[in-house]
Amino acid sequence: MSDKKQLIKSVFVGVLTSALTEIILMSLFSVLIITSGLLPADITDYIMVAVTAMSVFCGGFICVKVNKSSGLICGLLTAAAVFVIITIIGLLQSEAVLTPLSLIKLGAMLICGCAGGVLGVNQKEKVFIK
Repeated sequence: MSDKKQLIKSVFVGVLTSALTEIILMSLFSVLIITSGLLPADITDYIMVAVTAMSVFCGGFICVKVNKSSGLICGLLTAAAVFVIITIIGLLQSEAVLTPLSLIKLGAMLICGCAGGVLGVNQKEKVFIK
């Protein structure tokens, strides 16, 4: 694994990528849900878990492209950082405790972050950010 500065930098870039991807995807799915009006309210929670997992996949992928190694660790760290940020923001806005859906979200995020990291390491092209 590269030095710790590079790892922290790559995780930071991965978290930013994940956040931007999540904003874009949530906006698109929100427009889709509002315009269709066919989806029940129970399904929207699971759609948001899927959107979060997709964004963490992209974040883990970009994190590994910056770090150039350690796909599994980079994906896990990116997913964990995004989960902690989302959980802290959620707890600041409401008094709800962590729910079983939070554990489902954590599991999905960790799996997708690892998958993005592993796939990113196995790509031929490398991205150099100094």
